[in-house]
Amino acid sequence: MAAEALFGPDAPRIRTIAPGTAFVRELARALALETGLAGRPDALADAIIYVPNRRSARALSLALYDAAGEQTILPPDIRALGDLDSGEPPPIAEQALSGIAPPLSSARQLGEITSLVRQFYQRAMGVDLPPASALASARELSRLLEQAAMSEAVDWSKLDALGLQADLAAHWSRSAEFLKIITQYWPQRLDELGASDPYKERLRAARSLAEHWRDVPPKGPVIIAGSTGATPPGRILMRAVLNMPQGLIVLPGLDTGLSEKQWAAVLKAPGHPQNTLIRTLNALDWPVQDVASWPGVVDDAAARARVRLIHEALAPAEDTADWRATLEGLSEESGQPIQEFVRAGLKGLSVTELPNEAAEAEAAALLMRGTLDEPGKTAALVTPDAGLARRVSALLGRWGVNVPPSAPVPLGRTAAGSLIGLCARWAADPGEPAVLASILKHPFVRRRMDARILDLYFLRGPRRWGNLDELAASIDMRDQLEPRSAFTRAEQDQAIQSVRQLIEAFEISQADFTVAKFVTADAAAKSIADLAGAISETPMPWAGEDGAGASNLLQRLAELGPYLGEMTPQAFADLVDAEASKLPVQTSEPEHPRLSIWGPLEARLQSADTVILAGLNEDVWPEKPPADAFLPRRFRAPLGLNDPEERMGLSAHDFAQLAAAPHVVMLYAARRDDSPAVASRWVWRLRTLAEGAFGERTGELLKGEAGDLPDWVSAIQARGIGRLPPGFSAEPRPKKRAPEDWPRRLSVTRVDRLQRDPYSLWAESVLGLKEVDVLGAPLAANLRGTAIHAALDAFEAEGVAKNSETLLALLREELKRTGEPEASWAGRLAIWEDVVAWYLEWRRGRDITGKVAREVRGQYATEIAGTAFTLSATADRIERTATGGLVIVDFKTGMPPTDKSIAAGFDQQMPLQAVIAMNGGFENVAPAPVEALEYVAVRGKPDARRVGEGKNSPLSLEEMIAAARDGYARLVAAYRSPDAVFASAPRVQFVKYDYGYNLLARRAEWNRDASGGDGGDE
Repeated sequence: MAAEALFGPDAPRIRTIAPGTAFVRELARALALETGLAGRPDALADAIIYVPNRRSARALSLALYDAAGEQTILPPDIRALGDLDSGEPPPIAEQALSGIAPPLSSARQLGEITSLVRQFYQRAMGVDLPPASALASARELSRLLEQAAMSEAVDWSKLDALGLQADLAAHWSRSAEFLKIITQYWPQRLDELGASDPYKERLRAARSLAEHWRDVPPKGPVIIAGSTGATPPGRILMRAVLNMPQGLIVLPGLDTGLSEKQWAAVLKAPGHPQNTLIRTLNALDWPVQDVASWPGVVDDAAARARVRLIHEALAPAEDTADWRATLEGLSEESGQPIQEFVRAGLKGLSVTELPNEAAEAEAAALLMRGTLDEPGKTAALVTPDAGLARRVSALLGRWGVNVPPSAPVPLGRTAAGSLIGLCARWAADPGEPAVLASILKHPFVRRRMDARILDLYFLRGPRRWGNLDELAASIDMRDQLEPRSAFTRAEQDQAIQSVRQLIEAFEISQADFTVAKFVTADAAAKSIADLAGAISETPMPWAGEDGAGASNLLQRLAELGPYLGEMTPQAFADLVDAEASKLPVQTSEPEHPRLSIWGPLEARLQSADTVILAGLNEDVWPEKPPADAFLPRRFRAPLGLNDPEERMGLSAHDFAQLAAAPHVVMLYAARRDDSPAVASRWVWRLRTLAEGAFGERTGELLKGEAGDLPDWVSAIQARGIGRLPPGFSAEPRPKKRAPEDWPRRLSVTRVDRLQRDPYSLWAESVLGLKEVDVLGAPLAANLRGTAIHAALDAFEAEGVAKNSETLLALLREELKRTGEPEASWAGRLAIWEDVVAWYLEWRRGRDITGKVAREVRGQYATEIAGTAFTLSATADRIERTATGGLVIVDFKTGMPPTDKSIAAGFDQQMPLQAVIAMNGGFENVAPAPVEALEYVAVRGKPDARRVGEGKNSPLSLEEMIAAARDGYARLVAAYRSPDAVFASAPRVQFVKYDYGYNLLARRAEWNRDASGGDGGDE
């Protein structure tokens, strides 16, 4: 029929496609039918079609191919119009027609404004503003400039008068002076540069294109589809299209059933989903009754009811005070009873509250996974919460389903962007172990350089080096510090070779920023680019979308360099991270054929059989409009600036379009970020509207088809994927190991460990699981103790002067070799001087005959539970007294154990050393009675104490030695039993510190599964 024709003198020039309709598919279907595309592949070759963004442009191309019968066609010129939210630049075709001086690049314009900010502070306050602060202020001013360009009618001359009227003269005078940067100095600077204002380029480009179309009309149809007309450039093109013989505007989801009163109310509410569309029609001077529905789209009663419910739920607050009256009006319009109307509108819609974000992500993943069990069905998750989107994507991976989020990600989260950021941190301190390890493990680097040995053995623990040369030297000497460590000499050489490769990369790129106190962003960016290229696999990191983004980042930094001046290397690294977080990059991962994860922008004009709207919490969706840093919000309207609520209206329009789909599940969390959360205003308004019809039964009605979803999520989290099976034993029993696999040799300190934490000893000695040191960890107590022991031993060597200066020098040298910072030594020098003086006095008072044995090894072999067993030890010092007896001395850098702890069997190191000594087990120490066991505390408050000689000692020395001899044999025999349980810290109150296996033991999880509660940490 003629009335249904898309083009022609009598055809409607503005049409709308109803919410909940597959917009792109219907657009392609009608265009193909109108032009005969199936039989004439070039039917749309001369057409120009504008859609909101690049994703919808790709979707339309595919839809036209499908509508043509999946045959090759000559596609139309499909252009991304860009809108207020997308931030996409105007198409090149439009920009090329403006015929004016080219605008500044985004980096240069930001740099120029940054320079103006720094000049202002120098002129007004005599302050040299740090580059990072100036850049942050410039960003806010740039945002204000862009908003002004998109508002068309801004009058900055009213600023001073507004401040006086608001009684803000004293404060506002400073702010108004600062805003002169964009109202006065920025235009002047553009004139000096002979450049155009980049923020007004879209307007100029749109006007130029409209004039070009007027003079040279396009041969084929020109269609603007899916745009709300939110921006002035978009409306300029719309006016031009209306004047063309084959011009057509297709609005998304215009509510043509609004009354005049409702129309006026919506115009006063910028946050309403229809506000932008109505303002667009007013700007085009086009009455709503002349907007026609899209041909071929049939909206049944249920679809109409859903749309009306959603729009009423999002209506201005003053129009929603009496929900019952509103429902009566809607019911009268539809000719249905109130409950029947609401039930029809809610058919296919579910609203589900989940306990937290984790449960919300689990619910979305379950819904998407369930869709795959229905042949041919599709599902899409739409959420503005990028973290939630990533979590759902990861959860789908449990089933081998790869659905990457389609929304752009910050450059810093990509492989290329992260490498650039790491290189900037690395250049500031090439020897930093954590950054260095991250560099070596980066996917672009690890394929080129195998540095596993370097990371595993030589970067961990306390840092013993400053730069990479010192790191190589430290690796070369490591076997002297750790003669019994796990690495070999060949592995040392391999690690040194890896470091040499890194040194060469720094020499090539000249990226070692430690040689200079300050750097400039342009020079530093070049060095970082060279460094990244030198260490990464070719052609990384410049290939792909993220590689292009990384190149763009460095170019941007180079352009900013002259305006930021000199900065510290650390400040430059912060700048790289900040810029990378603001540069979005579209990932190139292949999309799933039936499942999608979209942001609200990517979801525009898209459709799926099941639409999941997640993250529906207040300030998440809709997001709260950001506050202006330099301009009170109440000044925006008088100045002619757009209301920030307009962005809320666009967000509401996105929601309304998606919520009108036939099958929709809305998800929100009761708690977010471990704090109570509030459901989105859209959710509770919809619920309140439904309560006007169903009262207390509304909650059950809104559960819809997803009513069991919370129970499924709870089941998965409680006993599903990744949980322990029913009847799982919390007791770590080595059933697959024979008793013979148990070590046949233990040191005296490990006997204590077997008593305190059997699981850790089993995991380390039998399962062979070794704890890996933390990168860049502070000097641990055991390493500090080893260094002090080494210094005391070196002090006793022949030919060494026995004075305080010598001992202090030895302590300093050994602590430095172990990783003690020089500043720490200097801060504790006075304490060390007191300790050394006390030690020399203690040493002079020793009653010694014969040679003192130091750092002497010993062992005692016996048979336990039918198997040969050896007890070993290394004694710090063994002295022989005048009576022929032995005194065993143990140096402690912490608090020595008490006699009560020794008698209880938890600290058997010294009594067991006595057992070895009495049996002649120590090298070059003849067997003799042990007269004393002495602890010498070499610490801030030095002290010496003999075991079993205190008034409150529960046992004598002889009794402690006898108890230790019998106790350790019973202990080892008990754990040789096949029924032994190697529990994790069974007597946690006696555990001095974490042996490194607590997390592996999963004690808290076992306790929770056994008791039904959380268990908590022991």
